[in-house]
Amino acid sequence: MKNLTKTLLTATLILGLPLGAYAASEAVTTAQPAAAATAKPEGCPMDGSGMMGGKHHGGRHDKMARMQNMTPEQIQTHLQQRYDKIEDPAKKAEFIKNLGLRADGMTKHAEVMKQFAEANQ
Repeated sequence: MKNLTKTLLTATLILGLPLGAYAASEAVTTAQPAAAATAKPEGCPMDGSGMMGGKHHGGRHDKMARMQNMTPEQIQTHLQQRYDKIEDPAKKAEFIKNLGLRADGMTKHAEVMKQFAEANQ
């Protein structure tokens, strides 16, 4: 009896998983055109051309554009909200450490860009 149960379970998994994956992929492909049309910002360099065919790279482009349009006060508020959501003190310390590392990296990049701009004026 145990062998019959194992065999039926295995057959169900072997047949069911590929069908479920196919159905899920079909649902995603039919829903994408409407979602993609509303997600495109104006003047995006990734629209309709290139290797990705107009698809955005994980929303990173949109997030970067939003961050550039934020005032320092809005950035401060955003960081405070993210910090307040973290409950574990160790995770809070890691968040602050990573934030400091990112800020140092951004500062270095900004200095190099400023030097390049000054040298080529």
